[in-house]
Amino acid sequence: MKKYIAALLVLLFALSPISVFAADAFTLTLNAKEVRRGGTLALSGTVPEQSGGNVIVKIISPLETVLYVDVLPAVDGTYSAKVGIPANQDLAPLGSYTVVAGYGEENQTASFSIVSGSTPGNGSSPGSGSGGDSGTTPNPPEATNPDGTGIPPQAGEASGSTARPELAADGRYLVGRDTLATAAEQAQGGAVTIALPGEAAEAGTALELPATSVSELNKQNIGLVITTGSRTVSFPAGAFAISGDASSRIRIVLNAAWSTEAQETVNQSLKSVTDYKATGVVLSVIVQVITGDQVQEIHQLDRPAKVSIQLTPEQEQRISARLAGIYYVDGQSAKYVPGKLENGIYTFTAGHFSYYTILEYDKSFADLRGHWAEQAVKGLAAKHIVTGVDDRHYVPNRSITRAEFVTLIVRAVTVQQGAEGKETISEATKASPFKDVSSDRYYAQSVAQAAELGIVTGYNGAFRPNDSITREEAVVALVRAAEVMEAAASAQGGQVTSFTDASQISTWATQAVDRAFTQGWIEGDGRKFNPKNAVTRAEIAVMVERLL
Repeated sequence: MKKYIAALLVLLFALSPISVFAADAFTLTLNAKEVRRGGTLALSGTVPEQSGGNVIVKIISPLETVLYVDVLPAVDGTYSAKVGIPANQDLAPLGSYTVVAGYGEENQTASFSIVSGSTPGNGSSPGSGSGGDSGTTPNPPEATNPDGTGIPPQAGEASGSTARPELAADGRYLVGRDTLATAAEQAQGGAVTIALPGEAAEAGTALELPATSVSELNKQNIGLVITTGSRTVSFPAGAFAISGDASSRIRIVLNAAWSTEAQETVNQSLKSVTDYKATGVVLSVIVQVITGDQVQEIHQLDRPAKVSIQLTPEQEQRISARLAGIYYVDGQSAKYVPGKLENGIYTFTAGHFSYYTILEYDKSFADLRGHWAEQAVKGLAAKHIVTGVDDRHYVPNRSITRAEFVTLIVRAVTVQQGAEGKETISEATKASPFKDVSSDRYYAQSVAQAAELGIVTGYNGAFRPNDSITREEAVVALVRAAEVMEAAASAQGGQVTSFTDASQISTWATQAVDRAFTQGWIEGDGRKFNPKNAVTRAEIAVMVERLL
């Protein structure tokens, strides 16, 4: 019934009758810019004097869902309401909320932020209930002599280059400027680590630091690492520009809970695609600069951060390493982010923040069931390196053109470099060095990038993009790509190939074939290498997956 009432109110909001009331007489005011879960937001405003009628008010969450909607009567030219903020993080996710009031044809908007913890005096205490904070006894704010940021200079405790925050009475974790300065002295140009309790990420508890301290770390080229045990975000110096205002503070929230909010975000991102499966592993990061009652969210970083997600033993067993990957989800789509899984830890780099999650992408093709290359193709498809010729067919035995091959190998290099946290291949448009590759072709950028990296050289100024690539040509390019990736253990081949047709391998390809055989990237058919044969889509998938 409540859902139907809410829907009716939203409809009323959209279909409110047009009025001729003066716009400047209709106002909306909030009593706070920040409200904690379990607290109360008071809203009020005026309508044209002596006018009656109703004001329709709704509050929109960061996920574009309706937190609150109601019809408020205007009495003697005023209206008001008190809105209780749910204590549950699923119902009241962190972030910026928009309040919209409608009166006739006029609308007024205002915004506020919901932060973690409970409002003091409402019967809740930090560390209890759904908050999940540690049981540390908070220091009363009046006894800690806070500075202009509201953060006591000596909040927290430094041990070497690691600072452990203090839990304040209002549910925030705080690290003061003196504590950060002490840790920075021991960082020696590396990074200051702030170690939050593991449960802080499950509760989405906010960490706050003085902006001047972060600005000082940037000046000293010292990074900032925030860790909650299973989740770590490493911000390099200069990751976000800070003005250093003495009254500003930085709020950072790491949230690893597979909450209703997280599930809805992931599900909405996958609603138009198939073959994906959620794993329940997620991380959202919120970074805000707060000055007085102004809250500025930082989404785009000036320098990318390195993120690591530690899987539990149960998650390691349940999640397929071959099919799983990191994805950025925004409620509209899921975008693959190159990452690496090693010893149960996923690492990746992030240039912007919102929700990141681990998804399994199990792409099946009707013509690959039971094929010897099926698993290799699945692995590369999960890394978004290969695709089918259509949604259901891969055509494994079809030869691959030189243009198709280079596009695939450049994707592989890009994924590998991104997974290693290195600067990936530039996406800037480059002029092709080959006379037979026009700039309007889908492969032009990949060919130009491969040429710049030395993966391909062409033939007398031509690339021959539509020719099928031979096995020896593919192996030469594969070995050159390995050098870019630094994937091989040795720069020299072992001269151990024993193919019966070794004499048919071109001189310029012999060393590369030896090296690829030594590394286990190629095997031949058991006796022959068949250097002049065209490479099939199945064969190249196996070669590239072995390389990666």
